[in-house]
Amino acid sequence: MAVMMTTTIEPGQRTYISAKTLPPQAPAALIAREKFNDLLHETDPVSLLLMQAPAGYGKTTTLAERLAALGAQAAWYRLDDQDNDAAQFAAYLAHALEINRPGTCPATLRQLAETGFDNLQAFLTDLLAEMPLDADPLYLVLDDFHLIKDPEIHEAIRFLLRHQPGYLTLAILTRTVPPIGVAQLRMQGRMLEISSRDLGFDADEAQTYFETRLTYEVSRESIERAVRRVEGWVSALQLLAASASTSVAFNDMVAQFEEGNQYVFDYFDELVGRSLDESALGFLLRTCILDRFNAFMAMRVAGHQDGQALLNQLINHGFFVIPLDSSGLWFRYHPLFSAYLRHLLACSAQENVAILHQKASDAWLEQNQPEEAARHAVKACDPTRIVRILMDYGRAFFTEGQFSLLQQCLDALDPSTIADEPMLTLLRAWVAQGQYKFDEVEQWLAAAEAKLKEHLDDADLRSVRCEFSAVRAQVAMNFGDSHSALGLATDAMEQEARFLPTSKVAAASVMGEALFVEGHLKEALARMQETETLARAHGAHQNVLWALCQQSEISVAMGLLQKAYNVQERAFQYAEENHLDHLPILEFLYRIRSQIMWEWHHLENAERCALQGIEILEAQGERWYLQSYTSLAKVAQARGRQTLCADYIQKIQKMLASGEYHIDWVANSHATMLSFWDAVRDREAIQRWLTAAPEYTIDDATNHFLQCNARNWARAYLSLEQPEKAQPILEGLQAVAERVGLQTDLNRNHIALAHLHWQLEDREKALYHMREALQLASTTGAVGSFLRLGKVLIVVLKALINDSLIDGMELQRAERLIQLSQQQRDFSRAIRISLDEAIIQDIIDRPDVPELIRTSPLTRREWQILSLIHAGLSNDQIAEHLKVAATTVKTHIRSLYQKQNIAHRSEAIELARDLLSKIQGE
Repeated sequence: MAVMMTTTIEPGQRTYISAKTLPPQAPAALIAREKFNDLLHETDPVSLLLMQAPAGYGKTTTLAERLAALGAQAAWYRLDDQDNDAAQFAAYLAHALEINRPGTCPATLRQLAETGFDNLQAFLTDLLAEMPLDADPLYLVLDDFHLIKDPEIHEAIRFLLRHQPGYLTLAILTRTVPPIGVAQLRMQGRMLEISSRDLGFDADEAQTYFETRLTYEVSRESIERAVRRVEGWVSALQLLAASASTSVAFNDMVAQFEEGNQYVFDYFDELVGRSLDESALGFLLRTCILDRFNAFMAMRVAGHQDGQALLNQLINHGFFVIPLDSSGLWFRYHPLFSAYLRHLLACSAQENVAILHQKASDAWLEQNQPEEAARHAVKACDPTRIVRILMDYGRAFFTEGQFSLLQQCLDALDPSTIADEPMLTLLRAWVAQGQYKFDEVEQWLAAAEAKLKEHLDDADLRSVRCEFSAVRAQVAMNFGDSHSALGLATDAMEQEARFLPTSKVAAASVMGEALFVEGHLKEALARMQETETLARAHGAHQNVLWALCQQSEISVAMGLLQKAYNVQERAFQYAEENHLDHLPILEFLYRIRSQIMWEWHHLENAERCALQGIEILEAQGERWYLQSYTSLAKVAQARGRQTLCADYIQKIQKMLASGEYHIDWVANSHATMLSFWDAVRDREAIQRWLTAAPEYTIDDATNHFLQCNARNWARAYLSLEQPEKAQPILEGLQAVAERVGLQTDLNRNHIALAHLHWQLEDREKALYHMREALQLASTTGAVGSFLRLGKVLIVVLKALINDSLIDGMELQRAERLIQLSQQQRDFSRAIRISLDEAIIQDIIDRPDVPELIRTSPLTRREWQILSLIHAGLSNDQIAEHLKVAATTVKTHIRSLYQKQNIAHRSEAIELARDLLSKIQGE
């Protein structure tokens, strides 16, 4: 057994650098890491606190900030390369303890200066003997411990950990796992570990950090994407804050992180150049093509028999190698490190990347991971491997909803290869349908039919055509032709599916959809429940979730929002039980959950669901974010965040202009755009929208999206104060909604009709429709649809209350809506409210209203003119709005000024602002 050489610690006076024994200075934008409080307040004391992570994760800053915040005492020793000298190490260790807690080890320090020690263990023996047995808790922090290479010092730390007093906790901050008996301490429960996963900023911390550093607003969505791209790596987020001068630059830089960043590459160049030999670098370059790997995969792709040893070496060097679980068997590279390595690989002439991907594809098949195998076959541009994988596993990819993967595979194949195989044709058609490329669907099906006639018998050809009918039925539904869709779906149900087992499930689903859009809600719900049962029997996860989402949407249309919520819970449970968190279909689930949360005014939950939808679809591309962006815009508007809402509206407009979407998506997005433009009084935008808006047909509005599309026209007319144009639309929609039982649309139409009749100054009808809307809201739970009216909602609801037209639940709901509406920030500079006698009296009765208002009461017309002056209208515009002569307006203004002792228009505006704000509770 080898005997370790020990170093004699010579005596002598030493000069100490103060900075080495002081905690670091706090950075300018310090984030309180309160999530570590519980760890640092463990009731059972531990011997070692190990903070191990690559550079830039904030180990030093985090521990210093938390210890200071918790009032903990700490002796700090910041190590560098020169501290590999045993004598220097011993001297600084004792010095750090003594200056933090005077009287801890004066004799040891004296002996260091006068006689020295035989070795480090002798020094530690005297040090520990001199330290008190009991004292207040103390942390001894060894910072940058990865710089210590001396085995004698490592052994000394082992000795210290065996014999330290109970009040002392050794805190080691390091990029690598130190050789000091960590495994034993872990098994004995004497150690706390904080890793890069713990140290990385989460989205809340990143948001707090950016709010302190940036001069512009960044959306929560952008922050979460940034955190995902860099996995919370603090240095990368600091770089982002320092480099991006605008929100656009911020988002561009986040997007670039996926391919790499030159500043980050420069950092990795230094790290790799200092630490690695050629063999280890070759291992990194070959394995960087893998999203995850174990020793077997590393051996197959990189050709290294000692893959596990090389992995351990890389981890011990502090590289960005992330363990995927506690087993220590599966790993991946940090995404920025992976981007760097792929960059090096692309520049390397020594590696054949296609061959690496072929090896990876075959190795993943051996591991029974066909999805991974397919991805690498595509990257290898290897059609033979792709076809083999699709013929064996393509059906499974489809039933699991792996449409993006299927598209990548099929895009890499020659069209004639696809047309030769009915199953490949079906997959190709379904993928095209899912991307709204409906013309392509028919091209693929027709090309296959022409070829298959040559070598299929009549029975097989009939079976193929039936399965093709299922795809055509779905396309017909997307075109809004529910009659043709029903016929094609019926045809598809006639035979058992031979090539794609879920074809009949899809056909059953189309039947349910067709019934839904035609307004047969109960029959549609029953059909979708049958589809769910059929899909479960086939193990078709995609179809099960789709059927549950459809059931939820039908329940929303029926006004049963709580039932819809409960159906969604079943879908989430199914996804969890079957480990389906990766399926794009989950975005649909989160989207409809977000819509319900918005309607119930649970804004935080609505935002969270929309953000989760975006995270799920990140690999699919931004064009699929439309519905999530719409939800985020609605939330931003409800919170009064005008700039953020405007950003989302701009994104939505851009996406609608550059892509084709189902009318459901379009109508929902347009409703949000119109609401925003109305809030900011952008009449020009609303007028432009009317010139290009999707046409509507009242009699066909038997579903929620056609109701929404037509209602958008009515809302646009109301925003432009053209109620006479909105009236026939809303009354027609209401008749259809009543006939087919679209309760949620009935609710929304009543709200719009209340607004319409208030504009028409038909007080009785306005209050009737608002009362009906409140009664319907007892089952729908609607809140968001009411609040979209803006401040006029307060006026109408107060009129209902003042006239004692509601009581019980409706009264409580009205009072809550008033409270919520008062809290909402008005985007526009002006507050425009049509006032009636009851509302005017409500203002006058307030104790804080000026005495002049009581002694010289304004007429109703004068009140209206006062509100329009405040809104910024000229005399001529006021005359046009009130449909009276300009001279009449001037007469009313003169009377108004005399009554209130006003000399200038600016005084009238100030008075109006004060009085009208009182009705809003501001």
